[in-house]
Amino acid sequence: MKKYLVILTLSVATVFVSCSDQLDRFPVDQLVEDTAYNTVSDLQFGLNGVIGNYNYNYIIGFNSIFTDNTRLGVDNGGQEVGYHNQILNADYPALNGSAVLWNNRYSGINDMNRLIVAASSITPSAEEADTYNNILAQTYAFRALAHYELLLYYALDMTDESALGVPYVDYVSASETPGRDTVGTVLAGIQSDLDAALALFPSGFSDINFATPDFVTFLRARIALETGNNLQAIGYCNDLIPNYPLADFSQYIGMFNEDADKTEVVWNYDNVQGADYGINFLWNFSGQGPKFEISRELFNLYDDADIRKTVVLDPASDVDEDRLVIGKYPINADTQAINDFKAMRISEIYLIRAEAYAKTSQFGLAAADVLAVRTARLITTPDAIEYDNVAEAVEGVIAERRLELSFEGHRYTDIKRVRSITNDGILRSEDLGDCEGATPCTLPASSNKFILPIPQGEINGNPVISGQQAPGY
Repeated sequence: MKKYLVILTLSVATVFVSCSDQLDRFPVDQLVEDTAYNTVSDLQFGLNGVIGNYNYNYIIGFNSIFTDNTRLGVDNGGQEVGYHNQILNADYPALNGSAVLWNNRYSGINDMNRLIVAASSITPSAEEADTYNNILAQTYAFRALAHYELLLYYALDMTDESALGVPYVDYVSASETPGRDTVGTVLAGIQSDLDAALALFPSGFSDINFATPDFVTFLRARIALETGNNLQAIGYCNDLIPNYPLADFSQYIGMFNEDADKTEVVWNYDNVQGADYGINFLWNFSGQGPKFEISRELFNLYDDADIRKTVVLDPASDVDEDRLVIGKYPINADTQAINDFKAMRISEIYLIRAEAYAKTSQFGLAAADVLAVRTARLITTPDAIEYDNVAEAVEGVIAERRLELSFEGHRYTDIKRVRSITNDGILRSEDLGDCEGATPCTLPASSNKFILPIPQGEINGNPVISGQQAPGY
C-alpha cells in the first residue's frame, strides 16, 4: 500500500542550492498539507481534482467485457481478448486489470485524506462556511463510495462482517502498510463517513453532479442489498422513490443519447471536454468499429417495443449481418464521446427494492416494482408478472436489471450477489455465437473469479497484505 500513499508532487523550477539548503527541505509528502492548501478556494480545487480523477471506466468495462453482455467484435485486433476470455490474475496487465480499480480508488482515498487533514487547519469566513462544509461533505461521501466499491470487488464475503475485506484508510501516511480489515470494520467506516457527510451538507444542497443527501441514501440502499439487510434496503428505497419519476420515452433517449435529460438521475458523473474518460471507447474504436459488441443473447432479450433496445443499439449496427454495436454512450461531441455517466438512477432503486422484496418473499411487491420499470420502457402494455418463490422472483429481478442497467457497471456484481440463490455463474450462448473459439461459455457460480485478486504490485510492496491474497490466486 505504501507505494500508493505518496502520490502528490509539486512542480518546481530547477535551482542551484547549497548542501545545507537541500538538508533543510521538507519531504514531498510533507509539502502537501503545509503548502498546497491554504484557503477554502484551494480546498475546492483539491475536491475538483478528487472527483475528476474518480474513473468509472474499469467498473463499466469489466462488468460487460468479462460477462455475458458482450461478445468479441468484428473489428477486434486482440484488444482485451485475454480479459474477455476471463483470464484474471493478480498481475494481469490488461487495461481493465484488477490493479486499475485498486490503484484508482486508493489513490483517490489518499487525496481525500489529505484534503480532510488540510481542511482542519483552515478557518473559513462566515461567507465561506457553506462552501467549506460542502467540500468536507463531498470528501467524506466519496471516501465512503470508494471504500464501498473496493469492498464490493475485493472482499471475500460482503454478507459476513468477520470476513476479510480491504484496508480501510482514513489517514495520511507515507510508511504504513495496512492489511485487510474485516468487512464489518470497513462498513462501519463507510457508514461513519456517510453520517459525517449528512451532517455537513449545506441546507437544500441538491446538485446531482456532486454528492447530495440522496446520494448518501442511494449508496446505503446498495450497501444494504449487498450485505443482505433487505428490510433496510426497502426503507432507503422508500425514501427516494417518491422524489424521482422514471423517465418517459423521450426523456430516456435524451438521458443517454445527448445528455439532455436528468429526470431520473440521482447522481450524474459529469464528463466534460478535455477531461473525459470516453466510455464509448471501452467497446468501440473512435470510428465506431466495435472491439466488443452486444451479445446476441442480450440483444434478443429486448422487446422491439422496448425503448432501451433503441438506446443500446448504435445506428452503425447491422442486425441482419449480426453486427451489434454498443451505442449507449454515443459519440456526440467533437467525436470525443463526451457522455456523462448516470451513476445513480431511480430505476436501479426500484430494482433494488424489488430484489429485497423478492428475498423477503413479498412476491407481489417485487413484481410491481419490476412492472413499474418495464411499463416505463415499453411502448406497449407489458404482460402481468407473477412470482411463486424466492428463486423465481430473484431471477426475474436480475433479468430486468440486465436489460435496464446494461453497460452501466452492474452485471458481474449482480451475478455474484445472487449466485447462491440462482446457482448460476456467467453463461454465454454458444448457440448464438457469443462464445466462439477460445472464448469460454461458462464461469461456474463457485469460481474464485467472483472475487478480484489484490494486485501483485501491492502484494510485493506490502508485507502485511502479502499473506492475505484472495483464494485461488
